[in-house]
Amino acid sequence: MQTADTHSKERGVDIKATKAGAVLLIEAKGYPSNKYRDPRRSAEPKPTNPTNQAQHWYSHALLKALRLQSKNPSAVVVIALPDFPRYRALFDETRGGLEKLGISVLAVSDAGDIQEWGVPCLGLGEIR
Repeated sequence: MQTADTHSKERGVDIKATKAGAVLLIEAKGYPSNKYRDPRRSAEPKPTNPTNQAQHWYSHALLKALRLQSKNPSAVVVIALPDFPRYRALFDETRGGLEKLGISVLAVSDAGDIQEWGVPCLGLGEIR
């Protein structure tokens, strides 16, 4: 399994796992906060509301998933997001399109539980 160093803003696949020749590529996003992660700006409030920023990050994850699937047609590509109401609402709004495209979303709870939303690409249901 390979993971990208997101703190250094490394480009590429966030998580790549292989098993018995099968490849899983995961595009992961967190939930935006109202403060900067950069210590030099941590006291400054971000101008964008986290709810609005979540929509941008969701759309970026979707575009990245489409690009990954086009570049790696035999791989299973999924999006992983924290289980927040805003991401759940965005998924509900795009569920039909995601199902047509065969893209699944993994929702990760604060406790670390993982639930697969939409197309059961991995057949996980709920796992921990």
